[in-house]
Amino acid sequence: MDMTLLEGREGGSAVYARSLVNALSAIDDVQVTIVSAGTAGGLATAAWMLSGARVALRAEGAAVLHSPAFLTPLNPPIPTVITIHDLSLGRMPSGHPFEWRMYYKLIVPTVARRAAAIISPTETTRREVISMFGIRAERAVAIPSGVDERFFATARRDRSADPLEPIIVFPGPPIGRKNLDIVLRVMGGAPSGSPLARAVLEISGATASAFPNYAQEIANRGLEHRVRWLGSLPFEDVPDLYGRADLVVYPSFLEGFGFPPLEAMAVGTPVVASSASCLPEVLGDGALMVDPRDDVAFAAAVDAVLTRREVRHSLIAAGLARARTFTWSRSARATADVYRAVAAAAEASTRPVA
Repeated sequence: MDMTLLEGREGGSAVYARSLVNALSAIDDVQVTIVSAGTAGGLATAAWMLSGARVALRAEGAAVLHSPAFLTPLNPPIPTVITIHDLSLGRMPSGHPFEWRMYYKLIVPTVARRAAAIISPTETTRREVISMFGIRAERAVAIPSGVDERFFATARRDRSADPLEPIIVFPGPPIGRKNLDIVLRVMGGAPSGSPLARAVLEISGATASAFPNYAQEIANRGLEHRVRWLGSLPFEDVPDLYGRADLVVYPSFLEGFGFPPLEAMAVGTPVVASSASCLPEVLGDGALMVDPRDDVAFAAAVDAVLTRREVRHSLIAAGLARARTFTWSRSARATADVYRAVAAAAEASTRPVA
């Protein structure tokens, strides 16, 4: 089995690809070879997708190609499995580069319909993919991703005492669908002396210069001294980021899986998350769920975590138990089953009729 990787891609899909490859290596009858673009961006990527990947795949002689993100070779010589993590490029494209949006609009529907199988990380996303692209239900499968073991290994904090100056982490760049807006509104409107009025917000994966509109809103609300832009962090530093936080907030409107809140739960950090999209399916009872458009409910949930020890302890226990159900070994085994089915179908289709 070949797996395509495109250099320069970060975020959840990159975590997915690396973690899945590592887990697949433990399965005896699956041999993974990485077919790499070598150079990221622009014409080099386009040339690789049009012809370079096809040449490489013929040379490898693999039975199945797996593209772990929506970018995939356009004319592969072998059956293709594609992972579609979410439909944000079609439904909420704000914050995505223009070329990605055009690729999604012009190319993704075609490659999705041609794929032998499509993997999505949640049943919610699977149903959306079937509806959006007109895929036959039997060709789409939901396979949950896993949580890296380093999150479970992070030292647990004693969270008995109410934090005097709470640290709230908003993980990931604040593109539109991530809904940083509600966090800034409730922080700016918090009653004087309340924990939310004393809280410091840390935004990972972004800088103020990259998001000037939000930087201006932060200034307009008088929050400059209470907001820290952390920029992009190495993956190995993320467990410590969540571990020192008093709360991780994830009020997103649209997700395909939701790695950050699940990883925070694995660390033992309480989470307040959106009740929209696939997040209830993934997070279950391990997080406080609120309507991402309800400022009052969001503020109340944050206040409950910061002021009520029993709420924190309940969320920590439930969150850790929930996160432990998501393993990369389980994800890899289910993915290998898809490879076997695709390879068997391709072999049967080329077998001479008696």
